[in-house]
Amino acid sequence: MPWPASLAGLRCLDIGTMDGFWAFEMERRGAGEVVASDIVDPAEWDVPAFRRRGERGPTPPERLRGATFRVAAEALGSKASYRDRNVYDLDPAVDGEFDLVFMGYVLQMLRDPLRGLEAVRSVCRGSLILLDTVSLPLSFLPAPIARLNARRGALEYFVFNRRGLIQALRMAGFEPEAGTGIIRDRPGPAVTRQSPRAKLAHGFGILGRSAAIRAR
Repeated sequence: MPWPASLAGLRCLDIGTMDGFWAFEMERRGAGEVVASDIVDPAEWDVPAFRRRGERGPTPPERLRGATFRVAAEALGSKASYRDRNVYDLDPAVDGEFDLVFMGYVLQMLRDPLRGLEAVRSVCRGSLILLDTVSLPLSFLPAPIARLNARRGALEYFVFNRRGLIQALRMAGFEPEAGTGIIRDRPGPAVTRQSPRAKLAHGFGILGRSAAIRAR
């Protein structure tokens, strides 16, 4: 990740923290304050309607998120705070502003990625590090594009190509650093543990590659 030379004294936000990996990493690097956010109740996730069919009643306690974060925070002696927060609802009047925002594999799971990025921009007074899946660049096309991910069982909505992702950031008010801002572009996550067919699909971008971008 393209961390700044020092996080000392910075107020940092980890969006979609899950178990807190990136939140604890920012704290380890000297962040002055770390806020970790996620949606505790899966019933509130921005998932396709077909994935919600048949679900009735309150969510069982064992399916709620946050427990593993608290266990890890206690074991590490972490002071990072955990908030039940939807990315769409980020508000500088409520959440304040952050010097560094990390958003890992969240954008692709949003029904409205531009609205999500605009909410992130409203609380970001410094840099955003965005880690997400991208499709093949398709540089021969005249405009940036995004693919609607219609794979059965998938949680993702839109997978941008690299140019499309850069354009989405700009439309939300960010400006990628160092030209395109793309500092990593590799086969998808856990590709080394997948079948040869899956490795090829990730490697050629059919199932997507992982890109990390820093923007201001």
